[in-house]
Amino acid sequence: HCIGDFERISDHGMNLKDSAKEMQEKEMHFSSKADKELEIFLDAVKEILDMSIDAFETNNTDEASKVEPLEEVIDDINTVVKANHIRRLQKGKCTIEQGFVLSDISMNLERVSDHCSNIAVAMIELESDSFDTHEYLNSVKEMKSDTFARYYEEYSRIYQI
Repeated sequence: HCIGDFERISDHGMNLKDSAKEMQEKEMHFSSKADKELEIFLDAVKEILDMSIDAFETNNTDEASKVEPLEEVIDDINTVVKANHIRRLQKGKCTIEQGFVLSDISMNLERVSDHCSNIAVAMIELESDSFDTHEYLNSVKEMKSDTFARYYEEYSRIYQI
């Protein structure tokens, strides 16, 4: 089940490479604020990717259980990055073309985190002899266990924009 998620992560990595190449070829640069936001976004995605791979390689479901709180933080980051871009666009500090590239980058980063979540959920569900990803995610989000909330708050502080 996880092979498809790993493959899609690599596809999104290639899309990110293409965005970087486009920026380089067009000598395009983001504002310093957008650069800082993307740096935070990238750091969070690097952590979730490392965490997911490590959990998968070591079959560590405790590590896998830390993935979903970070995935929610990454969703929040994505929302903030898009909203901030719109504000910069309205103030004339950014262009539509930069916005298209930023949108591509943020979508691919967010999708990588989604696939990391899928991997972690698959591991957790497999250990509990059940495999209903949507049911698991709904139950995690509804319960908002103390552990989930603690990790969510910790990641929110680390990756604050």
